[in-house]
Amino acid sequence: MSIGFYYNCFKNKFATEQILIQTRKIYPENPIFLMSDNGDDFSDLANKYNCKYYYSEINILGGRIINNKKVHCFTNVTCAKEFLKIISLAINYCNTEYIILLEDDVFIHNKFSYLPIHSGGNINQNYFKHLTINKDDIPLFKKYPNMKYNYWNLGGGSIIKCEILKDCIKNTSIQEITFFDNICISNHEFWHTNDILLSYLLMINGFTTEAWTNTNKSNISHPDKRFYKNTLNIEDGVYRK
Repeated sequence: MSIGFYYNCFKNKFATEQILIQTRKIYPENPIFLMSDNGDDFSDLANKYNCKYYYSEINILGGRIINNKKVHCFTNVTCAKEFLKIISLAINYCNTEYIILLEDDVFIHNKFSYLPIHSGGNINQNYFKHLTINKDDIPLFKKYPNMKYNYWNLGGGSIIKCEILKDCIKNTSIQEITFFDNICISNHEFWHTNDILLSYLLMINGFTTEAWTNTNKSNISHPDKRFYKNTLNIEDGVYRK
């Protein structure tokens, strides 16, 4: 089974290089699509570690101010659309069966031992109903009766079957993606950040996700902050939990 990598980076260059070093130890020849999210120039690292480099002209994860606090997410729906465009480019470049989502806090310990049927993510589950005003996901099941799950878990370290994700992006309009905005808590739409959007796309199209990240199936840990510097904060693209 072939795998590629999509790596979203910003300004934490030390961590980015350390993750690339580790990834290349485990997967020396697999394709990596390195995307700077309107941050620093990472072309030197791309050349050094044999990555395809892409520089985004907009900061797609520029965030929003929610309850007087900067939150790491898409600034608006235009950014969500741009993310789907860029990850589609990554899939086309990698030309692999699966793609893994790399971030500065995604540490690969060893090669995977198992591949999920459609997708796999964090063992922890966050439910879509908690993003709604009424804490209710019945409207989703009524509109999409073939849904197999009702949560998101496709954050950093996740894996997705490429053809499935390509088809979901191709067959789901932005009108469909934003259909339930009116039932969501303000600034917490079902598309407002990348892990939620990817999970939502697969969910409403009837696919499945499994527990994969942070298990011996993947041998990937996330969030793993071992390369983060204490002087960096969210303005530097560093999100801490």
